[in-house]
Amino acid sequence: ALAAGAKTYKMKYGNRGMNQPCIDLRTTKCYITPQNHGYAVDDSNLPEGWNTFFMNANDMSNEGIIHTSKPFFSVQFHPEAQGGPLDTSFLFTMFLEMVQKNSSHATLVPPIMYKVPTVRKCLLVGSGGLSIGQAGEFDYSGSQAIKA
Repeated sequence: ALAAGAKTYKMKYGNRGMNQPCIDLRTTKCYITPQNHGYAVDDSNLPEGWNTFFMNANDMSNEGIIHTSKPFFSVQFHPEAQGGPLDTSFLFTMFLEMVQKNSSHATLVPPIMYKVPTVRKCLLVGSGGLSIGQAGEFDYSGSQAIKA
């Protein structure tokens, strides 16, 4: 990403572990991926010809970029680590096919469709807390909402 002219930023916590969900913006499939990085590509200023390829489903950070016409792409996770049963091993086949054809024609979904608005306030309506002996089944949804 830096070699292409993109900018990166330091993440507050980073994406670490074997269970980071990444959305493939070609197919909208979500893969569970192993990751260990503390920086992300700023997809708001990708150079011309570059698009977001993968996006983290937890924090919506960029997890991969792809060129629109040249056989270049990269991902932030470890496709060789096989977070699932060969879940993202298709990336190696895709790379070989792109290099042999010397082209890239990926149709991508815009990442904005996955942006979730930030909720600042939430109103819970119910009859209040439950005490022993009260009919809790009448306020079951409220108590479950408080637990959540």
